[in-house]
Amino acid sequence: MSTPHSLTLRSLVIAVAMSLSLVALSACTDGIEAETTPAKTSGVRKSGQQTPEEQAAINEAVKKLLEEENRPLAVTFKNPGIGETSEYVDARSPMIPFLLYNAKRSWDESADDIAESVQDPIKIRNDNPEFYRLAHERISTQETFKKRELTEKLHALTIAEIDTFRNKNLIQFTSDQWTKLPLGSYDFVKKGFAIDSCLVSDKLEYSEEEKHNSTSLAKAGKIRCYLNPGAVNYYLGFTGGSSIFFEVTDEILAKQIESLRDSIEISIYGYVKEIQREKTGGNLGEQRYVLIAPQRVDVIDAETHTTLLTKSL
Repeated sequence: MSTPHSLTLRSLVIAVAMSLSLVALSACTDGIEAETTPAKTSGVRKSGQQTPEEQAAINEAVKKLLEEENRPLAVTFKNPGIGETSEYVDARSPMIPFLLYNAKRSWDESADDIAESVQDPIKIRNDNPEFYRLAHERISTQETFKKRELTEKLHALTIAEIDTFRNKNLIQFTSDQWTKLPLGSYDFVKKGFAIDSCLVSDKLEYSEEEKHNSTSLAKAGKIRCYLNPGAVNYYLGFTGGSSIFFEVTDEILAKQIESLRDSIEISIYGYVKEIQREKTGGNLGEQRYVLIAPQRVDVIDAETHTTLLTKSL
């Protein structure tokens, strides 16, 4: 699927290419004249030859076209402010990414598109048995009319389920032994602790320098990773997580926390900052994302449940 903007960029690329072709044709014509009029050959380009400026222009146009065609569909939301603990939905709940994404996206997706996005519903069987039953039966059947019927039922159930999520913006995640958010070692320069996990990284790709230099790559930060508690095409991630840093200037407290790093839990309270649908080559992809912006982060002693550190963002 191409957007109107991408069509404009395609037109730009075509226009630049055509202008270069006309230059080349002009050079070719001048070259023919040059065979009978040698005095006119001075400064004439060979057919197809481009100036550095022309090459740079078409390269930039192509680059912008590719960027646009691979830019995901996205809608962003404002921070609603800190809420009561009971207002935060659990990020670990298998249906949460699916429900938040479909409740808050600003673009249309067909019943077939939604149904096709749930190809592995096994993780949601306990959270929503009816949704699981419909999705599983749809995957299993080869009968066209039966699949159509199940698609429509799945779509109707989705519409009913997401209705209660349209005004839900707050979400909370707590690490555990299966999904860890480890606290890094004490930073003596910055005087504090950072979270050492790709889940809170804002780095989306390696730079060209990092890709081609092993030393730079070794020093590079972690690429952002995502949670996938439910259907395989729906992901939860954090945006702005790189700014999380717990300043601890008290050396006695720092030593205490350092000794507890292997037995702490981290709770992140945040809000839905952005909903995304991947796009590749101008076509919609399968992966959907719910991005969470942290509001408050707590470091908790898992044994005593005592809050050791708190960071508000």
